[in-house]
Amino acid sequence: MANFRAIFEQNFFLYYLLISIFFLSCSPKNKSFAVLDYTIEKIDLKNNSMDVVFTITNSTSIDFKENEWSIHWNQIDGEPLAESLPRGIHFERVNGTYYILKFTDTWSLQSGESISFRVATNGIMSRLPLGPRGGFIVTSNESIDLHTNINWQDAKGLEELNLPTAKTRYQNLENVNSLPIDSIAWIVPSPTYSTSMTSERLPLANWNVYFTSENTMDEFDVLLKVPFEEMVSTLFPDVGLQWVKSVEEANFILKLSSDLTQEAYHLEIKQDHVVVATNSYGGLFYALQSLLQIDQIAILENRGWPIIKIDDMPRFSYRGFMLDISRNFYGLPKLKQIVDLMAMFKLNHFDIKLSDDEGWRLEIPGLPELTEIGSKRGYTKDESERLIPMFGSGATGRETGNGFLSKDDFISLLQYAKSKNITIIPQLSFPSHARASIISMDARRNKLLAMGDVVGAEKYALSDPNDKSKYLSPQLYNDNAINICMESSFAFFERVVAEVAAMYIEADVSFKQFGIGADELPYGVWEGSPVCLNSVNGNSGNLDLEILYNNALLRLKETIESHGAIMSGWEDFLLVHSKNSHGETKLKKERFNYEVIPYAWNNTWGGGREDMIYKLANAGFKTVMSNSSAFYFDMANDNDIDAFGLSWSGYVDYFDTWAIDPQDIFANSVLNQKHNIQSDYISKTTKLKPSKRDNLIGIQSQLWTETVTNHRILEQMLVPNLIVFAERAWAKQPDWISNTAPTQEQKMLKEWNYFLNVLGKRTLPVLHHRFPEIVYDLPKPGGVIENDTLYVRSQFPGLQVRYSLDGSVPNQTSKLYQYPILIDSDDVVVLRSFDTQLNGGKSIRVSQE
Repeated sequence: MANFRAIFEQNFFLYYLLISIFFLSCSPKNKSFAVLDYTIEKIDLKNNSMDVVFTITNSTSIDFKENEWSIHWNQIDGEPLAESLPRGIHFERVNGTYYILKFTDTWSLQSGESISFRVATNGIMSRLPLGPRGGFIVTSNESIDLHTNINWQDAKGLEELNLPTAKTRYQNLENVNSLPIDSIAWIVPSPTYSTSMTSERLPLANWNVYFTSENTMDEFDVLLKVPFEEMVSTLFPDVGLQWVKSVEEANFILKLSSDLTQEAYHLEIKQDHVVVATNSYGGLFYALQSLLQIDQIAILENRGWPIIKIDDMPRFSYRGFMLDISRNFYGLPKLKQIVDLMAMFKLNHFDIKLSDDEGWRLEIPGLPELTEIGSKRGYTKDESERLIPMFGSGATGRETGNGFLSKDDFISLLQYAKSKNITIIPQLSFPSHARASIISMDARRNKLLAMGDVVGAEKYALSDPNDKSKYLSPQLYNDNAINICMESSFAFFERVVAEVAAMYIEADVSFKQFGIGADELPYGVWEGSPVCLNSVNGNSGNLDLEILYNNALLRLKETIESHGAIMSGWEDFLLVHSKNSHGETKLKKERFNYEVIPYAWNNTWGGGREDMIYKLANAGFKTVMSNSSAFYFDMANDNDIDAFGLSWSGYVDYFDTWAIDPQDIFANSVLNQKHNIQSDYISKTTKLKPSKRDNLIGIQSQLWTETVTNHRILEQMLVPNLIVFAERAWAKQPDWISNTAPTQEQKMLKEWNYFLNVLGKRTLPVLHHRFPEIVYDLPKPGGVIENDTLYVRSQFPGLQVRYSLDGSVPNQTSKLYQYPILIDSDDVVVLRSFDTQLNGGKSIRVSQE
């Protein structure tokens, strides 16, 4: 009995110990993260400042001792003012928007406890994505995640931000109303010419294809037969395809017609057969894309194919999209999915931003440091192993802070895009926005110096250690410009271009264009570099930066051209480099023989550079319009507190993209009024000369990714933005452009409503059918309560709007709004948009006034 008791007592103690450990491990003090409550107490719009309370709760089992801990984070708007901090807390802006608070003196934080302190800021966090992100605590031994809660709802002065309400959204959607589905189009972007009858026919399950042409069958085999079979197997995998020898046997007639221009096509669906005519790979591909939209609408609506005749061609030969994968990285599968989206809507140039200050995303054989260091972000003491954290990448890089495309990845992407009639344009920043490459090559230099290889260390160096130049980039970096006075910088550039060109050769894809970026070169660069001062006029010290920079650009141009490509860059590299920075409008005397392609991007309404694209085209440059005020998907739609993106170029909504006329941006009186552009201002601007219209080769949309920190945000900022842009890039100039107000406004708003109906009722459901994993933007609905009745409007007719009356966030089973409903005085109405797959957007409360 005594032995049993001893055994019981021993086991009971072990059992109690295990239970205690279990409960202790679940207690708040044993979490692996701390918590920051960032509470905005006051917003002072007049003085551009906030009063904020930081409350830090130590949820870990570790005590944070004074002088041994600090908090680190990124924040786009609302930098703390050091002088407003309590004694013992010290603020440091490391570089860019990477901030640190160091705690000394009596500022310790024991496990399970909290501390609070107030701080004033320079700048206002007007939207949540612009606030603190990616926080972590650094102790003497480790880094710990800092989960952040932003409390803004009770801030004094919040009303000064004029945040959108359900009522203002309802008012803004005044001209949006639902149209019968049988009255709207089948295809986006809108075909040049289309006519249809009310009758339908059954879809073709098996295609018996007959080819007819003025050319020989051998030529057809080379041009279209194999690609046609590949396209059909990809786009219509369930279709049986066979070639027949007579038109009588055929239900699908394919014509090779020299009368059609590049990328143009003819598509006709008749009762007994289908006709496709084209003169190019691109035209054939787009004809099948249009037919696929028709086919999938028929499936979704459980109907036949329409009897329809389409003659279609693009308005612009260049229809581009640029994605920044340097700030945040999304991987090869997502890039291929974007290629598919572009192809679906007939875009043909994919400009990939592969490097910038915050990341280098392409493997370059022979320069492993570019990806070993430049493709990673996180906590670092000296950036010898990674870049500093930016855009919320935290201590370890998180979901999208790290990563790169291997050589094989890039080759695969080139080949995939080629099959979709899309040209990939690599964009690698030189000499500005180059911090990632500079830091990577600094690490290479230091590594080789430590090994005693002095010559190798300097071979590809990009910075002068003795450079005392003082400058600050728009993104607040003081070290992001490559030194163009060092031969090693050009050796680096030549190596990079040669390796990229080799990837194109291996992929069997034409290397057509290489983008250098070259935007936002800070004023003051190189002025304090001994290498630069000694490189001109002997040792006199007379430094002509304009000549120096132009000579460097000429060398870059020669390097790119030696590999058979053309150099492109943002408009900045053709403008005089001056203190005016973004306000500069004067073209350089150096024109590079007009053998470069400038992308005109910086055209904020009222900023004086709206007409820069026309100045460049009139001067003789082949140009691409990349307007920030119309084609930047990262410009937030409005100032909603939840909206992702920036707003330095104003708020850019879907209407801004759709309503612009690239060949005359002031032609739309509604846009002029919206952005407060007066006739006397317009009269002083440069117009595109009719004789130079061909120099405006096309338009490009951009998605910069400072706030795009996961795939879901990427999808919401990409779709339906990309579709709206594609309409403007492909479709002919709308008839209403030639009208004057108020006729113009009436016709335009009618067409805008029509387009929104096509988008919401047909295009977005088809996109979901093809890409069910994509969750696109679902805008907050508009709603008002008048005479005890709830009225609701949606941005895209066809989206579901569900509602609750108890203040809860509506879900998939909440009541569906279909018509005005009676509301009681104590009801708390909340609205939320849903797509056809019942994915939900952000909710919004409707106030009872």
